[in-house]
Amino acid sequence: MTPSKTPLKHGFHTADEFRTMRAESGIMAIDTLLEGGIESGLVHLFYGDKGLHNDFLRFAVKAQTFRLKGGLESPTIIIDSANMIKVERLTELAYEFNLEPEEVLDNIYISRAFNSSQTYDLVMNQMENFLDKIPARVLMVTGLPNLYLEEGLKGESLQEISHMASRIAAVTLQRSLFTLVSASASTRSPNFPEGGRTLSTTAQVHIQVADSPSRITYTLAKHPQFPVKRTNRTKTEPSGETLPLSYFLRGESER
Repeated sequence: MTPSKTPLKHGFHTADEFRTMRAESGIMAIDTLLEGGIESGLVHLFYGDKGLHNDFLRFAVKAQTFRLKGGLESPTIIIDSANMIKVERLTELAYEFNLEPEEVLDNIYISRAFNSSQTYDLVMNQMENFLDKIPARVLMVTGLPNLYLEEGLKGESLQEISHMASRIAAVTLQRSLFTLVSASASTRSPNFPEGGRTLSTTAQVHIQVADSPSRITYTLAKHPQFPVKRTNRTKTEPSGETLPLSYFLRGESER
């Protein structure tokens, strides 16, 4: 793989300097909600139930498919503070999209954080180095505030989350990335994400994810162009989470 040597441009840019495009997420409900899919140059903040990371894994694989099939032919960089990686699930998705599992795994670059200091270092000091070396169009920062919340949210913690949110938004715009960030729902206000005002403000697109036994509901809570709206999918849809074979072999009384 030949690393990208494109320098990062700094300074003021007007909106007409950037041409945006959309890529299919691999989840029909999300693509319908966003009228075409994930948009380049915007930070998409998903928050709510942890099951949303299954959608992140699907997009990481879908991004590797041909452009003519709605993909990006692109690797994915993941800064993971949510411990979301499931190799078995990625392998299943590779077969679903007619891709070689080994190639799929080779094109997903993961940096795992185990404490809030590591999360901060990866975003503020390492993220752009990753993007210089790896020709990835997709950036995922999963569980951005999670480790801060586990360690106890303080004033300094909120400042660091604010710095990271601003850096992610700036790099996303400058490099025209397809960026997905995840957070838990606020314990005080479940319809809003955890992480403070800056995270909410800098992420241009908010999608709340609610999980029930039979379906997943997606609410577009914020978007620069579209109104608030909602859609859902059942868990048995092909474009959603695949239920294990054992589920269908159990008796009705066990479900």
